[in-house]
Amino acid sequence: MDELVAKFLPRFAVLARDRIEGALRAAEGRRHDRAEAVAHDMHSLAGEAGLLGLEGVIVVARAAEDAARRFGGSGGDADAAAFVDCLRSLERAVAAATNGVTDGTNGVVDA
Repeated sequence: MDELVAKFLPRFAVLARDRIEGALRAAEGRRHDRAEAVAHDMHSLAGEAGLLGLEGVIVVARAAEDAARRFGGSGGDADAAAFVDCLRSLERAVAAATNGVTDGTNGVVDA
């Protein structure tokens, strides 16, 4: 299992960050029309984290999925702000889980 994690964790780190950035653009831009697609991305992120045993990421990604759906349903500022907060927590969870991971080409994945 360690070989699997070593192989896929760098890919996960990059993909997770890309998904979170896209979700933040949708939430901060009040794009509730993108909420269902973002919720799907958060669901996928949680599943991928599960395959890698990243329990802390799973919990926060599922919360982000729920927050995306609430925001999509209401389109309200309060739900958008809560969604952004959740995404910031997810950023921190991914950073903690992938701290020091290299992408195999140009150095450390996390900033």
